[in-house]
Amino acid sequence: MLNTFSFARLSLSWKVLVTGFVIILGSGYLAAVFNAALSVGMDPQAIADHYADKSLSSTEAAVIAEQGFVEEEFSFDDMAGMSMEGMDHSKMDMSAMDHGAGMSGDDTLPPQILAQVSHVHLLTFSLLLLTMGGLACLTQLTESVKAIVVSLLFLGLWGDIISLNLVRFVSGHFAYLTVAMGTIIGLCFAFISFRVLWELWLQKAENNKPL
Repeated sequence: MLNTFSFARLSLSWKVLVTGFVIILGSGYLAAVFNAALSVGMDPQAIADHYADKSLSSTEAAVIAEQGFVEEEFSFDDMAGMSMEGMDHSKMDMSAMDHGAGMSGDDTLPPQILAQVSHVHLLTFSLLLLTMGGLACLTQLTESVKAIVVSLLFLGLWGDIISLNLVRFVSGHFAYLTVAMGTIIGLCFAFISFRVLWELWLQKAENNKPL
């Protein structure tokens, strides 16, 4: 079907509305990225450390059952710059001395929490796909380009959550897939946003009569 819609032909009020929507949505996405960077991290290792299965192996479990902790390598470099005189022993976290749990290093994300994260994000991502994908479909780009952009946006949004589940239940190496999916989402958001804003304010309308 021939696309007769044109952002350039919208009235001023509609242009302001669509522009505000794109800016707020883009700002929300950037805020989400910033939150992820602060709470988890952006590199594959940080993602794997947060989401991967860190439960004890059978050997480690046997050692803990026998002596209460697993011996870890110690380096005097870790103590560099520390002064015993400056330490406030009254504020030390005694939970760190719990060899039975603290030394095990098992802080694996429970499946229920990941299921909650997945369903909330997938529902939100469906709306993001519909809104940003809809804006992309209304542009004057060729149909093949629009199909590619929308497909990549879908792949990025869906693959982002799927990759986190793969990290948790299969292998931490899938954290690289999470980074790739996040990059695809960001590129799609940026491309669609700039294209829509360009058509709204810079492209000349073929028909001077506003829609």
